[in-house]
Amino acid sequence: MRFLSILAALMLLTAELSAADSAKPLNLLVITADDMNADSGGWNGNTLGVTPNLDAFAKSAHRFVNSHVTVPICQPCRSALMTGRVPHRNGALGFNPIRRDVPTLVEILRGQNYYTGVIAKAVHMAPADKFPWHAVGEQALGKHPAKFAEKFREMLAASAQEKKPFFINANICDPHRPFINGLSKKAKEEGPLDGVRVFKPDEVSVPAFLEDIARVREEVAQYYSSVSRFDVSFGMVMQELKAAGRDGDTIVVFMSDHGMSFPFSKATVYRNGTWSPVLIRYPGMPLAVTHADFVSSVDVMPSLLELLGVQAPEGMDGRSWVPLLRGEQQADRDFVVTHVNTVSSGKSFAQRCIRTKDRALMFHAWVGGNEKFRVEAMSGLSFAAMSASTDEKIKPRVKQLVDGETLMFFDTVSDPSERKNVINDSKYAAEVAELSKKLLAHMQRTDDPQTKAFEAAVAKQ
Repeated sequence: MRFLSILAALMLLTAELSAADSAKPLNLLVITADDMNADSGGWNGNTLGVTPNLDAFAKSAHRFVNSHVTVPICQPCRSALMTGRVPHRNGALGFNPIRRDVPTLVEILRGQNYYTGVIAKAVHMAPADKFPWHAVGEQALGKHPAKFAEKFREMLAASAQEKKPFFINANICDPHRPFINGLSKKAKEEGPLDGVRVFKPDEVSVPAFLEDIARVREEVAQYYSSVSRFDVSFGMVMQELKAAGRDGDTIVVFMSDHGMSFPFSKATVYRNGTWSPVLIRYPGMPLAVTHADFVSSVDVMPSLLELLGVQAPEGMDGRSWVPLLRGEQQADRDFVVTHVNTVSSGKSFAQRCIRTKDRALMFHAWVGGNEKFRVEAMSGLSFAAMSASTDEKIKPRVKQLVDGETLMFFDTVSDPSERKNVINDSKYAAEVAELSKKLLAHMQRTDDPQTKAFEAAVAKQ
């Protein structure tokens, strides 16, 4: 009898401890890569073997392979991510602060007694008082894997000492320019390459949306070397999380802030500019699967708040995709809308795109103005080589980027690199009309300042 009494007491204690553990708030770790293309990881089809640590994580995570950032530029992307709002509704059209009346994920979780920390990219979340981090790891850590991991370890220890759950935003600055082996002085001064695979031009595959010419191939090799250093940093962060005993009670999210810093990618609404798959792993989640639903970076904040059991603020444009994680269906997950407004130079090159599995409709409001298209992603070897080329197949591609066309429609099944504008092909007329209507509805619903310009462009078509 006494044995049974002891056993019953132990079972009750176990149940009580389990209930107490389940009542504890989960931690949150959001890891970003800086300027990394969606298909640079092996988990998403790349065959170079450059991201073994990320690939291992992907096996245990839900994978949103049709995720797009709402704006493919550093600061406005992070502003959208941290507010759940499109740029013209949070105030950060470009490299400017969000509006003070817009709640941020940092404010909300700090208000829930979370310890909040950020490593690198803090300067791209402004104004500072709207992002009240307890601790900030400086930008210089972003390309130094060991130092980055050390700062992450310090933040984990600080949250444990304060007996608070944590929200840490770990922003790895690779593969942002300057690339490893790049020609700039800054590239030559960067830290050690322990564990990094440095690629030679003949070892890489040039992405299909770029031109496979010598200087482009050279820069792609530099890029993939930087992707390798990103993966080393990612692996070290995950090791620290496990060593601290926090991998079992932490939601881990990975995404890139946008595509690679090359023509037709970063700072454009072309597919490779905005495509950024989300990986998410969390305690007690359903079996990890691949999700084909179209989701946006403005969906991340409402999704995480729901997983954390925290009340979401009013006014977000994003929708939680937690139902999708449970295997449910959501309406209007067959398209996504993306935006560009002001770029790093301060110039406005407004763009909008509505994208589905097979089609993309783009609006370039800047076409016909005083400026030719020019962004930071065109500053390296690749665009210079393309511009200098006398190849009759490359010249139109340069013109497409620099001069643009106001309305562009792409059949991404037959033309995945988005090279041929078929806006005037009558066989696509019904689809153009349908996507124009959906994009206009989004613009009207969010009070987009480009709405009238888009209506005028469609009317002229």
